[in-house]
Amino acid sequence: MKGLIFILVGLLLSCGGAQSPRNSELLVQYEGVTEVRRGGAYIDEATLREVAKQEHKATYIIFSDDMCGACVNLKQSLKQRGWIDEVYFLNLDDRWVQDLAVIMKIKALPTMVVQLKNGRGTLYFEGPGEIMMYLAGKLAFIP
Repeated sequence: MKGLIFILVGLLLSCGGAQSPRNSELLVQYEGVTEVRRGGAYIDEATLREVAKQEHKATYIIFSDDMCGACVNLKQSLKQRGWIDEVYFLNLDDRWVQDLAVIMKIKALPTMVVQLKNGRGTLYFEGPGEIMMYLAGKLAFIP
């Protein structure tokens, strides 16, 4: 009988694997207002407002969507080059991002909006090729 229990415990332990980090997003809404948002690649409206206030450096904001193949490939390319932390992604599935995209006349995905430092203007780049070419010129030689 002890042998059987030992075998069952061994089988149970062998079935359990190492936990891998989650690649998911936690979103908590209360009465239509987002209270908590953690994980995931996208920023929320409050974070975008804070990012937009930074005038001492250029800000790179990318309109994206998980269903857009070019957007997914762009994210992978940015991760491979170590530039993923230099850009901010907006999820076009969020209603506020849709409204912002209409106001800013965003017509294609992915589109990157660059807010130049010290209020010198705004640039728009459509498509992963244009976005990567611009970022390569700006981020490739930053230590």
